[in-house]
Formats: sequence, structure tokens, C-alpha cells
Amino acid sequence: MKFSRYLMRNFLKMFLIVVVGAIFMFVVIDFVGNIKTWLTRDVQAVYDYYFSYLPYILYLITPVALFIAVLASVGNMTRHLEMSAMQSSGRNPFLTLMPIFLFGVLISVASYEMSERWLPDANHKRLEIMETNAQKKKNPRIKEKQNFTFIDSEKASWFFRHYSGENKMGHEVVLLLRDQGRLAERYDARVVTWVEEPDGASYWLFDKGYERVFNKDGSVYVAPLVRRKMVDKVNTMPDDLINERQVPDEMDSKMVQKRIEVLKRSGEDTRAMETALHFKRSAHWMNLIVLLIGAALCHRYSRSGGLSQKFGIGLLLVFSYYILERIGLKMGENGALTPFMGAWISHLVFGALASTMLYRSFRL
Repeated sequence: MKFSRYLMRNFLKMFLIVVVGAIFMFVVIDFVGNIKTWLTRDVQAVYDYYFSYLPYILYLITPVALFIAVLASVGNMTRHLEMSAMQSSGRNPFLTLMPIFLFGVLISVASYEMSERWLPDANHKRLEIMETNAQKKKNPRIKEKQNFTFIDSEKASWFFRHYSGENKMGHEVVLLLRDQGRLAERYDARVVTWVEEPDGASYWLFDKGYERVFNKDGSVYVAPLVRRKMVDKVNTMPDDLINERQVPDEMDSKMVQKRIEVLKRSGEDTRAMETALHFKRSAHWMNLIVLLIGAALCHRYSRSGGLSQKFGIGLLLVFSYYILERIGLKMGENGALTPFMGAWISHLVFGALASTMLYRSFRL
């Protein structure tokens, strides 16, 4: 028990040092890269940006921090024969490292919870802050659409000449409603606005247009349309037309799933969003896998290879992991792999590699 506390104390100390140092370097490099932007902004905007950026930085650097921490702490103990002494006393080396492995599982679960609860809001705020500066030219966030069709369901289809996501207003709008495949109603309006009442009620308000009802006997009813509330007619929401959260990094799993359903109804390609959804469920296991790889490399004393050699091999494996992860995601988005395999292939490959390395290391 005393040795486990000693082991975890060394590991956690190194982990915190690496995390704090990595965050500091990340912020400094990003700040220098955006220095021209920050010179035109007030201090509060800079503070809000980096405060919102902090969860994402932590999410990115945790796997590498875990790997360096286990390699530095356990590797140093191995070099001083402390691990060999524990093994000579009859204690199973795998059980000796079990507290670190359990910490890796805890970090993986915590990473998933953070990505579902805090990371989407933080990323959304960060991207909104940067949306108004020079980076808008590099990665513009869609606020308006021109001449597009949106299929809400088999019963409702929209056509917009122009729609603004900021004020939730459309111009020159056509709404078609079907009844068992038959065109039943058509609404043409110059202006369509999303209205939210103080009592919580919300609806689309159609104004300055015409209403047409197509009866089954072939007759058509036509009437002027003036400030008509479309209550219980359609289920379309403003976020279905232009979602203010436009990239998966600023959505949780439920938001991504809802976006996939919207895209499917509109007949759009959903492979990128489906890959992102599976990646949200798989990415966090990288923390545990790189921790297992680091433990397999450094827990045994070896005369043939020093800690620096093991560190180099480990970094090569970790960065290969990142590269395969990016390749898998691109292949999932492009259709070369299924979205599931695109998101999981790197974790399956390196999970198998980590298991093999651990088996051979503890067996020898």
C-alpha cells in the first residue's frame, strides 16, 4: 500500500507538471500566432477566448501528458531498480501498476464527460469570439443562406430565397405541405419570422403572401396571407435551417445525432457527422491506450536500452497513433471506410498493440 501511494505520488506529480507546462506552451504559441488580432481587441475578449480554450487544450494534451508521466515516473523508478525490488519481493508487476491503470480509466471517463458537458459550450464561445476577427476569412461561420431547399419530413418542404440565422427571418419563402404524398397546402410569403412568446410558445409567422389549399376534388382555395401563425403545421426549428453550432467540436452527442437526422431528411451527405458521432465515443480511450503503451515500455529494467531510447520509441508510437486517427477520420468522412470504422480503427489497432506489448512485457 505504501509503495502504491509512492508510485501514484510520483506519477501524479509528473502528470501535473507536464499538463501545466503543455498548457502554458500551447497558450503562448497560439497567442503569438494571433498577436495581430489581439492588438485590435480588448483584454476581456482575450481572457474569455483563452478561458474557453482551456478545456479543449486539456482535452488535446491529456494523452501525451499521461504517456510522458508514466514513462518519466515509472521509468525512473525502474532505472533505480525500485520496480525490480517490488517484483523480487513476490508482488505481481501488473498489480503494482494497477493504480496507474485505474487512473487511466478514470481520465478516459472524465474526458468523455467533459466532452459532453463542458467542451461543446466552451468551444462554441471560443469560435464565436474568433468569428468576428481575421480568422473569419479562413473559416467563415455560416449565418445566412441563399436559394436553398429544406425537407423537414415527408409532409413538409421549404424553399427559401434568403434566410438569416441571426435574426431567424426568411424572405421569399414557399412552404409545401403534403397529405399521404398528395400536395395539400402551399404557403407563399414574402417574410417568414420565428417568434418566441414570453409564455414559452414559439412558431413561424408568415406575412405578405398567399395561402393555397388543394382539395381532393381538384378545386383550389386561394386566400391572402397576413401574419398567419403556423402553429402545429410544421415541426421545423431555426437550428434545423442554420445551426449556430456548426462543427462537431461545439456539439455533444445528442446535438450531433439530431443534426444527422436533419441532414438525412434533407437528403444531404451525413458521413462526416456520423464519423464525428462515433469519434466522440471512441476518442477518449486514447488516454488509456497510450498509458498502457508507456507502462509496457518502461516497467522492466533493461541493460540494452535506456530510458531515452524507450522515450523515442514511445513518442514514435504515440504520434503514429495520432496520424492513423486523422487518416481514419478522413477515410470515414470520404466513404473509404464506414463512419464506425473510420472513428475506431486507430483505437482498435493501437489497443491491440498495447495489449500485445503488455502481455509480452509482463510475461518475459
